[in-house]
Formats: sequence, structure tokens, C-alpha cells
Amino acid sequence: MYCYPCAEHGVNQPAVALCRSCRAGLCLNHLRETAAKFAADEHLSPGIMSDTCHHDTWATTNTAPTRST
Repeated sequence: MYCYPCAEHGVNQPAVALCRSCRAGLCLNHLRETAAKFAADEHLSPGIMSDTCHHDTWATTNTAPTRST
């Protein structure tokens, strides 16, 4: 499995963990960024665990998938 944010930029970086919100694969650098975001959210709302991330794994695309025949 590869890191989802890296793959969006054309880089094949192995994933070392999954995002707790969207289950996207994350490399060590993106894992640290995501953990920092969740920690910051926890700091803003103590006692409330954030379940939102910024990976946009369910974002819609403007192009329809092509079917090969």
C-alpha cells in the first residue's frame, strides 16, 4: 500500500499507517502531519476527538472513468 497524499503527487511512497478518519495509507511524514492536525483539533476542543481529516479520499472528479473494451 502506498501513501495516499504522496500518490496524488505521483510519488510511490510506502504507507506505514492508516488515517484514523478515512483509512488512507500514510507515509511517516504524512502520518506526523495528520497526527499534528488531530492533536491541534483536540487542543481546540478538549475531550472531543476529531474524526475529520484533509485527505479527500471521497472527493469527486470532473472526468468520468473510461472503460476499455
